[in-house]
Amino acid sequence: MDSIFSSLPFSASADPTFDNFSNCLTKNGVQSNEIPKILYNPTNPSFTSVLNAYVRNLRFNTSTTKKPSIIVTPFQVQQVQATVICTKSSGLQLKTRSGGHDYEGISYVSANPFVILDMFNLRSVAVDIPSKTAVPITENNKKMIRLTFIGLYLENSNSLQALMKSQFPELGLLPSDCKQMSWIQAMLFWANFKKSSPKPEALLSRTPDSVSFLKRKSDYVLKPIPSAGLTAIFNKMVQLGDVGLVFNPYGGKMSQIPESETPFPHRAGVLYKIQYSSNWGTPDPKLAAQNLQEARDLYTFMTPYVSSNPRQAFLNYRDLDIGTTDNGPNSYNEGKVYGMKYFKGNFDRLVKVKTAVDPQNFFRNEQSIPKLPSK
Repeated sequence: MDSIFSSLPFSASADPTFDNFSNCLTKNGVQSNEIPKILYNPTNPSFTSVLNAYVRNLRFNTSTTKKPSIIVTPFQVQQVQATVICTKSSGLQLKTRSGGHDYEGISYVSANPFVILDMFNLRSVAVDIPSKTAVPITENNKKMIRLTFIGLYLENSNSLQALMKSQFPELGLLPSDCKQMSWIQAMLFWANFKKSSPKPEALLSRTPDSVSFLKRKSDYVLKPIPSAGLTAIFNKMVQLGDVGLVFNPYGGKMSQIPESETPFPHRAGVLYKIQYSSNWGTPDPKLAAQNLQEARDLYTFMTPYVSSNPRQAFLNYRDLDIGTTDNGPNSYNEGKVYGMKYFKGNFDRLVKVKTAVDPQNFFRNEQSIPKLPSK
């Protein structure tokens, strides 16, 4: 699977960091003719387009935002391995980027000189239902299997009217208030394909219609919020302005898996997850400060209604407000602040794994799993 940028012109570099990195990749098994397809530095005319392709928050794409020294876009596993080796030997920090859910830009921004390992070319997955495994497909694997949403149609077998009366009598909803659709149609609607009727393949596009300045935060709700609480929340949102929130229901299979089974702990007892959102369209500092404060004010207002000790958060809605680490001597204590929110009781188990497999803390970011403190 060739990079979408592989046809763009490659610029030779007089940058010693780039030259050393290129030579290191070659020594570690990357073919010389592959280098122009996967390696970019700031003098390459394609550098900016590659960097910006998966930036989903314009807060971290300004003229003052520090840019990477090198971007690597591998399309084979061996190239990934070589990139890790060469980044480590170069003394640079490694930032790994894959999809577009990095709300805080930590996969493509750093205060230190860094390399972006951009994984967008490794996007196919082979799913084996009987063995319950999912395996990334690489260029060398001829059995290319692309995981799509096609065929995932889930219809509610009950009539909509009976559903409304029996399950949500308090809402007073009528069938005319709702639109019944398949699961895949709901996903298209959620992805803002509201005014057209695209095919499900539209969900495979990785190019958004627009990118904005944004802030996201998250919470988990364990007890039903009373109607008076909901009224207070909605009034607060009106008072604040443009900040929004979304409830994502939990339960079902997620609740049947023990918290300790996987690092993700938000299972039995969770009613739903909340995502707070604030978007704005210009880099005006006053507008940015206003929108950031609105999101934080709503988050503070929600304190009585959400989980506590710890106040849980969703890792994929990354939020640097809840704690960061500078990866220094106090990284364990710093990491525990956000780590308990993301992972609850699994945090210390993850710390032990981190200490065993990455004792030099090579794989790190502002909210990475820390090592055990030195004795």
